[in-house]
Amino acid sequence: MARRTVRALAGLLVRSGMVAEEKAAEVLAGIGKRNDLDEELAEHDIFGWLPEFGIAISVHGEDVDHVEGYYRYLLEREVTACTGGAVVVSDLVLVRDEDDYEFLHFLRNGESVWWSVEHQSDDYADQGAVATQIIDLNPGGDDPRVFYQLRRETVEACQDDVHVLASPAQARALRDEFGLDFYGPDVEWPRRGAAPTAEPGTAEWYMQEDRRLMTESAKEFLDRWLSDMDGALDAWRSGFLPEDFPFDFSLDSLDALGRLVLDRFPARSAVREAAGDPFVVGAVRYLGETLIRNGQNHWGYQDLVGDVDDWMPKIRPNTPDAFQLIVTPLHELCAAAGDRDPGILGRSAEELHDSVDRYAKALRALGSMRSEVDV
Repeated sequence: MARRTVRALAGLLVRSGMVAEEKAAEVLAGIGKRNDLDEELAEHDIFGWLPEFGIAISVHGEDVDHVEGYYRYLLEREVTACTGGAVVVSDLVLVRDEDDYEFLHFLRNGESVWWSVEHQSDDYADQGAVATQIIDLNPGGDDPRVFYQLRRETVEACQDDVHVLASPAQARALRDEFGLDFYGPDVEWPRRGAAPTAEPGTAEWYMQEDRRLMTESAKEFLDRWLSDMDGALDAWRSGFLPEDFPFDFSLDSLDALGRLVLDRFPARSAVREAAGDPFVVGAVRYLGETLIRNGQNHWGYQDLVGDVDDWMPKIRPNTPDAFQLIVTPLHELCAAAGDRDPGILGRSAEELHDSVDRYAKALRALGSMRSEVDV
């Protein structure tokens, strides 16, 4: 590995195509006025210089004085500049609803985006919220670059978080040739696809929105899962359900389903071990369809990150991601068997309803803020 100096860093950024030679020379000239370009850099020095080259943003960990103004500066100015205008953030506001939940709302290239945030004080930014939702700021389309968060060797309080905009190959080059560590450099994140064409706010619109960041394999699985839902449920009904089972997709029928699960499985692990059995697969389908027919929800699936055991169909409320409490039907069946409580299945409907209700409250709060500005 080469010596970690500012000059070596600049050379790597140029070779990997992250920075133009003219830009690197300009940055080095500025740094060289007050620093030795060939001095071995400590980690915090590297983290500090990367944003100078225009290929990273730094999320401040110390006092920012006014958090809404800071977010506006960070996203509207820094992100827009870092992406070279590929992502233009505008109209950012900090929204607090009637229950004191906090959200950021802004436009990304004209599209509405919500982020969930939380502040103990208006003087400090929510670094974790930025880290978990920064995927919304990836350019998308034919642009392979995404924001990768640098992983520090030593973590201390109030440190800045640095997110580098790079392609997967560029992130690996920084790791392999310069010793920088990232969270998830080997994940090939899908590039955001075209905007939904369905009626906004409908289940179809949200399913199209989900697909913008789904892998091709995830899309194929979900399409297969949905292709013969009614036929699969009819076969499950005739093969496994007693004649008195209320097969009407009502919330009351979920208690009956829960009792069947408890009769068949003595523990959480027993359900999980039988995840591929026809009865359990059918129960997953029935629970999911019941939640959809009794609320504003839709089927979803993703196989990008996480344990393979989490690669399973899920129920997502018809809300932006910032408001979503996602229900995994198989996990609910496991919980019912483990707790010996059939009522767990019905309560998952309440959790999904709460997500939709929280979104409605945030929209009202945003509307009220806009009305006050117009006045």
